[in-house]
Amino acid sequence: MTPSRPSSLARRVTWAVTGTAAVFLLVIGLLAYTTFLRMEDALVDEVLSAQVAALRDEFKSGVAVPSALLPRWSEGGRIQAWVQPADWPAPLDDMFASKAGGREIVHAGRTWHTWVEAIPQGRLYVRYEATSHEDRVQFFGWILAGGGALALACAWLLARRLARRVVAPIRIVSDRLSAWGGDATIDEHAQGDEALQLIEAFNRIQDRVDRSVAFERQFAANLGHELRTPLAVLRSDCEMALLDAGPETPLGARLARMMVQVDAAAGSLAGAAALNSADPARMGWVDLALALEQAWFALEFMARARGLVVDSSLTRGAAVRWLDPDALLIVLRNLLRNAIEHAAPATLQVGLDDEGVLVLRDDGPGMTPERLTWVREWRAGRTDLSAGAAPDTGHGLGLGIAWRVCELRGWRLSVDSVQGGPDGGTTFRLDFRSAKSQRNS
Repeated sequence: MTPSRPSSLARRVTWAVTGTAAVFLLVIGLLAYTTFLRMEDALVDEVLSAQVAALRDEFKSGVAVPSALLPRWSEGGRIQAWVQPADWPAPLDDMFASKAGGREIVHAGRTWHTWVEAIPQGRLYVRYEATSHEDRVQFFGWILAGGGALALACAWLLARRLARRVVAPIRIVSDRLSAWGGDATIDEHAQGDEALQLIEAFNRIQDRVDRSVAFERQFAANLGHELRTPLAVLRSDCEMALLDAGPETPLGARLARMMVQVDAAAGSLAGAAALNSADPARMGWVDLALALEQAWFALEFMARARGLVVDSSLTRGAAVRWLDPDALLIVLRNLLRNAIEHAAPATLQVGLDDEGVLVLRDDGPGMTPERLTWVREWRAGRTDLSAGAAPDTGHGLGLGIAWRVCELRGWRLSVDSVQGGPDGGTTFRLDFRSAKSQRNS
């Protein structure tokens, strides 16, 4: 059995708005009709009561009472009255009630309001023809029905136009996503339904992104596997050559720097794998002081050349966290490199605050408010990484990588900067607690 094609979103919106308008019109129409009907009934009762009161006054004045009074005309109908002895039957069969009081009856397609009352001369029977009043009520009902139908048709037309305007952006997004995804075909079950088409377009884009991410991860893994062995051989040759040349010779110093760079390249490969994944198997107990020393070891030569000094209050064994060591090295290296390139010559103080947050603060020139705003917007994805976007030199790519690694691990990296003055400098705060753990605490 072939499943039915779903209705379009524009059509569903149209009928939803039209249905809402129909319910509203129905309620208003019923209230108006009921109110008008009660007003007509109240008018008939007032007319009947006035005529009965007039007859009652005539009888009290001593006027001779015939057995059948002449018909009396009143607004909207005709009044007829009879006076008969109390032991006589009613003048018209099934027209008057046996007890005193009034009632409404419908006879031969006509509507009557009747009244029975005991008087000294016998019993007074009064009837009032209210057919014209009922006709007015019915005519008013037909006017309400016609006006409601016309208003409902206008509501349908307006709802249809509104639905098309509302759904138009969804169709544009779906078309652009389909064109971007390189597949303009639409699933047969999604044809006619803008929401399903948008979801299908997003699913295609998501599949494309997933394939791209999987390819990048596989490429990074293959690249690391291919370069790890040559780097190990190169470091081994450097060690052997260093033994022959001696560590105190100029050649020995160059070989030592080569070994440092080889270690940095190997760490970068490990970091590239850590950058694209948050594998729990990478987690372990990490000494923050030792991690800082490892990150500083590869950048110490550059830092000394630029005039950056690190003043750390961390001691080995005093601050140990359950972290991904490769991810932490990526963040620390990029923060240190940022201080070398933008703060030096300066002193970089590293320590923990009262909440256990890792704080790196330099006493350099600091960032301008425009530069700090740009860095924060770039982190939030509200600006691009173009050459002319940054107000100062440098793109801040290292900070972007550090923020990306922190986001993957659930860490929080914040930056504040003051330009000039005794309190000038830039402060980075690295909180290893996840947002969930902070809420629970």
